[in-house]
Amino acid sequence: MANLLSNCYDTIFILKPDVDEATILNIIHKYQQLLYKNGAQNIQAYDRGRRHLSYPMRKYHDGIYIQITYQADNRIIPNLEKVFRIDDNIIRYLTIRDTSNKLAIK
Repeated sequence: MANLLSNCYDTIFILKPDVDEATILNIIHKYQQLLYKNGAQNIQAYDRGRRHLSYPMRKYHDGIYIQITYQADNRIIPNLEKVFRIDDNIIRYLTIRDTSNKLAIK
C-alpha cells in the first residue's frame, strides 16, 4: 500500500526530435528505474509523441513529449530534475503535483 504522506506527480519532459526510438525507450526506462530506486510507486510512463513547439527551444522547433506519472515523497523531485539538467537529450522538463490524486484512488 502506498504511503499516505506521498504525493502524486506528473513529470513531463521534451526530448530532442532527432532521438531514435531505441534511445527513447532507454531514456524512459532509465528514469523509471531512477524513480523506483528512490521509492516512487505506481510509476506509469507515456510517450506523447512528436509535436511542434510553440517557440524554438535550443534551436529545435519540434520535440518528443514524455510523461511520467508516479507517487513519491517530494524529496525525490530535486534529484530527478538535477539528472534532467545534465541529460543532453532533454530540451525542457516540468514536474507538477497532481492534486486530483487519481493514483491514490487505485
